[in-house]
Amino acid sequence: MREYRKFSNEEILSYLEEYMRSSLSRSAYEREKGLKRTTISRWLRTFALEDKPSPVMSKKLSQSEQELHDRIHELEKEVRSLEAKLKRSNMERDVYDCMIDLAEKTYNIPVRKNSDAK
Repeated sequence: MREYRKFSNEEILSYLEEYMRSSLSRSAYEREKGLKRTTISRWLRTFALEDKPSPVMSKKLSQSEQELHDRIHELEKEVRSLEAKLKRSNMERDVYDCMIDLAEKTYNIPVRKNSDAK
């Protein structure tokens, strides 16, 4: 029976970065690292990342087409990175709101600025 292990976000991101750099398929990487079969897929969804493209036979592209393809790939990678940063900042904002609510309830002091004060 396989042991279940809780991974920290840093560990997960480290595994994902290593997977993206490797030439292994998702299932081969999971087997190699002793992870459950759908772990990488779940982590990719959780962190709003896109899986690496599967290796397929591609025709020879002209240099300008190749440059466009590379640029598109770079932009898609940047979009994924920005989406992950946005998701993380939204989570941080929610945590701060929760902290403020808890502080207001616990200590009975208004922390938030009153918006209808004139």
